[in-house]
Amino acid sequence: MTGSGFVEVQGAGRGRNTGWRLLSASLVVAGPVVAGAAGGMGRPVLGGVLAAVLMPMGVSLWRGTSRAKRRLLRLDEVGLPAKAEILAAAAGGGDDNPLRLTLRVSGPDVPAFEAVVTTGYRPDLVPGRELTAVVDPADRTFLVRELDDANWP
Repeated sequence: MTGSGFVEVQGAGRGRNTGWRLLSASLVVAGPVVAGAAGGMGRPVLGGVLAAVLMPMGVSLWRGTSRAKRRLLRLDEVGLPAKAEILAAAAGGGDDNPLRLTLRVSGPDVPAFEAVVTTGYRPDLVPGRELTAVVDPADRTFLVRELDDANWP
């Protein structure tokens, strides 16, 4: 059985996430500005297309940052301590050489379940290693504390 889950992401954390918020707002504002500039240069279709891409991208980034923050705060509030044992580690391919980790997550008050996460390559992430985790008992959302990038379900 594969559980839902994610690992902590740097930047979209429990704080105000000012950088992510500014980037989101910039994308939303850039849409009409680009549309107006392109329209003034005689290319209104290009401006409309760019606005139609930039504005939803900004809104989506804002919502994703808010969702990540809510999930992390919920884990802080109700999360149960657990261990995530690495069952398998496979190269994910691509330029940044990610790893796909198959984990067995379990704890004293957490029924065992398996999940797959993707993270950056590290030579110490090998089968048999146990990582510290926190699990939301309601939906099995989890956070692995030793990893620093996200795997959103």
